[in-house]
Amino acid sequence: MGTKRALLLTGSILCGASAVAGPAVAQTSGQGGSTSVAQAASTKAARPVTPYYRTIRPFYRNIRPFWGDVNPFYRNIRAFWGDVDPFYRNIRAFWGEIDPIVSAQAVGAPQYDKIGVFWEDLGSDWTVLSTNWEKAGTYSANPTGYAAIAGQLKAIITKSETMWGPAVKASTGASFSKGFAEDVLARFKIDLNDPSTLAALSPAEQSHFFIDWYDGLMNYSGTDHADHWMKTVNWTPSLTQVQGEGKDAVIGLLDFVVAGDQDIRNNVVAYDGVSSFTNGHGAGVASLMVAAHDGKGIMGIAPEASVVAFNPFDDSGTAGWEDITRGVAMLSGKAGVVNMSLGTPGWTLEGDWSQVFSHASVAPNLKSTVFVKAAGNDGITQTQNIKWDWANNPALLVVGSVDPTGKISEFSNRPGEACLLNATGACSEQNKLKYRFVVAPGELILVSDDQGGVTRQTGTSFSAPIVAGTVALLLDRWPWLASNPQATVDIITSTAKDLGAPGVDGVYGAGLIDVEAAQSPKSFDQLVWYQWDGKKPAEKSVDSVQKTVTQADTSKWDSKDMFFYTFEKLAGGSQRDFAIPLSSKLVDQTIYVNGANEQFQAYLYDRMVDWVNASGTTKKGKFTNFISSGAPLPNKLGMNLSMSFAPRSAAFGFSRHGVTYQSSVRLATLSDSFGIRVGYGDGAVLLGGRESFGLFSSYDSRTGGVNPVLGMASGGAYAGADVALGTRTTLTVGASEKDLHLRRDDQPLEQYELYRTLRDYKAHGLNFGLSHKVSDALMLTASYTQVGERNSLLGVQSLDRNDLGEGSTTDGLTVGFDYDFGSGVSLATSATIGRTRAGDSRRQNIAVSDGGLLSTASEVAVAKVGLLGKSDRARLSVSQAMHVESGSVDLTMIRVVDRNTGEIGPVTERIGVTAGKRPIFTEFLYGAPIFNGGGEMSAFGRLQLQGDRQDALESDLVVGGRFRMGF
Repeated sequence: MGTKRALLLTGSILCGASAVAGPAVAQTSGQGGSTSVAQAASTKAARPVTPYYRTIRPFYRNIRPFWGDVNPFYRNIRAFWGDVDPFYRNIRAFWGEIDPIVSAQAVGAPQYDKIGVFWEDLGSDWTVLSTNWEKAGTYSANPTGYAAIAGQLKAIITKSETMWGPAVKASTGASFSKGFAEDVLARFKIDLNDPSTLAALSPAEQSHFFIDWYDGLMNYSGTDHADHWMKTVNWTPSLTQVQGEGKDAVIGLLDFVVAGDQDIRNNVVAYDGVSSFTNGHGAGVASLMVAAHDGKGIMGIAPEASVVAFNPFDDSGTAGWEDITRGVAMLSGKAGVVNMSLGTPGWTLEGDWSQVFSHASVAPNLKSTVFVKAAGNDGITQTQNIKWDWANNPALLVVGSVDPTGKISEFSNRPGEACLLNATGACSEQNKLKYRFVVAPGELILVSDDQGGVTRQTGTSFSAPIVAGTVALLLDRWPWLASNPQATVDIITSTAKDLGAPGVDGVYGAGLIDVEAAQSPKSFDQLVWYQWDGKKPAEKSVDSVQKTVTQADTSKWDSKDMFFYTFEKLAGGSQRDFAIPLSSKLVDQTIYVNGANEQFQAYLYDRMVDWVNASGTTKKGKFTNFISSGAPLPNKLGMNLSMSFAPRSAAFGFSRHGVTYQSSVRLATLSDSFGIRVGYGDGAVLLGGRESFGLFSSYDSRTGGVNPVLGMASGGAYAGADVALGTRTTLTVGASEKDLHLRRDDQPLEQYELYRTLRDYKAHGLNFGLSHKVSDALMLTASYTQVGERNSLLGVQSLDRNDLGEGSTTDGLTVGFDYDFGSGVSLATSATIGRTRAGDSRRQNIAVSDGGLLSTASEVAVAKVGLLGKSDRARLSVSQAMHVESGSVDLTMIRVVDRNTGEIGPVTERIGVTAGKRPIFTEFLYGAPIFNGGGEMSAFGRLQLQGDRQDALESDLVVGGRFRMGF
């Protein structure tokens, strides 16, 4: 479990309970052994105490777990292999960075991904067996039935031996029967050669047999046990890893000595107490909080937390209030959270606890400690109000028990409407006990038996440490909460899952503890982040940032450790910080608002081929968005003047300024040795100088691979010129711009509010190109492009204007060739490499680091004229869209700079940027004129071969078709 600490113990060490739980009976720890409830009730404290007089007992006894309500236990709740289910589905999500199989412990163990399948199969067998067992009646009336049950049980044993036999042999050196099965059968007095012995087991004992069978075999799995409570309280070991494992937290344990569990003893850094008496209760409680994640036994919620322990019990197993007070004083002076799984019979919260907290030795520590107390196991609802010292008001949580289905346990004490009265005897609603009350699983909880094994225990004693462990995680992640324990209690109660009557009630209190929710913001809408202007932090509301749609172009920002930090204001003036993926406040040029249908239709429309006035393109097999309407125009200059236009596309969620159509006008000499072009729209298609790549999708940084650098600045006004440098070489030069603003009229109010401060996207670009015709069949091309983005980085903006406020500049080099094979077959290729640098030296929260970002893109397309007929044409292309290969950004953010005090300040981190798998697409276009050119049929298909999908609204495969007639 990582670094261990030395254990300081005094006195002798006594043995604890058995390694495996036996049949449950009502008992108490009063004399260190089993006594009746009546005997336990009459037991006196070993010595009189003043001014306190009642006897304190631990809630240790193995309370009958009421199997009758969920009989047999496992069937209704699937507690051991169904709901938790870490065996083969979400292994990484459950275990995190922990290898679920520890090789040193897994000799001979079955394959981990087969364990879940085994228990599902065996569980089905047990369901059949237990149904027959329940209906069998007496042995004398049904000997044949019991013989059949014995046969079914033998089949279960045989199936278990096949799966687990090698592991048992490797661990014990004995056969499966000698090393495991015979011992379990003997504990339940089962003799399979004498079926009458099966009739002696009650339904509860039958279920207990199967639970012991499960627990016993899982000891040979080579991994820690996954128990039903984990699912119920929304906890996994991976969550604990993320939250720090409790390394900087100290837990106080007011309980019996931990004697035989070396794993837990390694966490104990200080110990004191009345005696060294032990009965396993302390170890069982502690194991739920700090047991190591080491591939065997129990997993604690905060396995790296330190423990300070105090045993208030004498060798009769009882304690007086004087010793309780001494223990609370010692523990609260050292620990941020103290677990107290003990109390007075007949009370959920006894009034003398107020005197403990008011004691001069305890009161000074109340400002730095959370106290977690078990509610008790009498099954009572407290009706008595108690006097409470509000001047010394402790941060107290009282914990009841629920069964694995979330229903309050029959034995669990409840808060009712009891009130903590002030000095005048008055009560207000918020002063009722139920506002300090939560529940957690407390039935058949797998815990340490203090002898190196495991056992199942029941009681609120084992509900409380689940809450205390959760508090330890909070104190580890946010250590300054130790000075605001009331805020910590508020986090626990306000994030609990509401059960029973709506709101806080007298049965479940604030509700069921939710470990993950407690480690998360109570409300995203209430979070703030801080902008840094170079001098001071300025607070800004998160304002539903979590609703931002993360786009494909922002996926490069989702790499590990790329977070911005938000803060949650807490009662008492403190706050806690949260790391949220940076992409949550980044926006690219595509915002989907109105649903998949619009996006799907628009996507297809932009890629459909327009056949009107496509003169001259059919023979070459060219596909272009820019031939919707084009014609030579008469003029008095004696030069060639032509114009073309097409519908003007817009990025989804954005609109472009100006007209809805894009246009192009070209004026050239009669010899075509020099020409000038001006226009408005997708100028990259025309300025790029590549006739073989006439679709704007080839220049789109999300999907295209020809020159996506130029595509980032294409969509507004553009101008260019071309000049012939001889008969085979042509020089082109051009400039273009893009100006997008968020379309607001069709957005929900929350989206409008989210993006209302987002500035227009603006970029401008320059392009210089050379093309050289090597032969009639081969054309070589090369171009240099420079694009400046005003407030963006590779098309990405931030809701925080300071993040990318000074923009960026990208330089790109593009090379390619076209080759005509004849017979209507042509090949076109292109490859681009880009380098992006910060656009301005002035401070910005996010800026490209020295060296810049290196990106690549490429595309290859094959076209064929006359595929199925004389005039049809087809095009198949494969593109790698813009992909960031390497580089880093400097990210300046307001963070907690002192994790002991919570002080905040600016922190600049250099973070590597990569885009994961390179995005690869293949696209197919086909078109054929019909009725002598009076109409056309076309088809389109696109398949994403690799990389993250662009958006949750898109599919990997998109297809479409069109039929059109002209009159």
